[in-house]
Amino acid sequence: MAIVRPAADRDIPRILELYHQLGVDEGEPSIDDCKKALRTISTTHAQELLVAEEDGRVVGTTMLVIVPGLAHNVSPWAVLEYTVIDEQYRRRSIGKLMLEYAATKAREAGCYKIMLSSNKKRKDAHRFYRSLGFVASHEGFQRRF
Repeated sequence: MAIVRPAADRDIPRILELYHQLGVDEGEPSIDDCKKALRTISTTHAQELLVAEEDGRVVGTTMLVIVPGLAHNVSPWAVLEYTVIDEQYRRRSIGKLMLEYAATKAREAGCYKIMLSSNKKRKDAHRFYRSLGFVASHEGFQRRF
């Protein structure tokens, strides 16, 4: 049975492997740099790098960020980034477990919405997100530096 938990230093190599499945191949950061980044995430209020684990193996990850807001009666909102389940573990409800965990955290923080973006090519992921109640309501843009 899968569980969802905050990421730990020992998970970093596996998280980087999962990121490759998303096409995040912009160079390989050092483990020390990743540990520093994870420490920053873990000690920064309203940020959490989560992993899904099954039988002791990390099989999924997502980054949850709670953002304070002025709109919607000053309600915060949540965003998920780098959401991926290992290709070999998809269609086992692990992604649903991980995203519902994140949604519960967002609701508990008083968020009025949770949002994510997904590469336009990832049609299976889009079907999955829709099955969990996500709506493709906006066009996403990014500007890379």
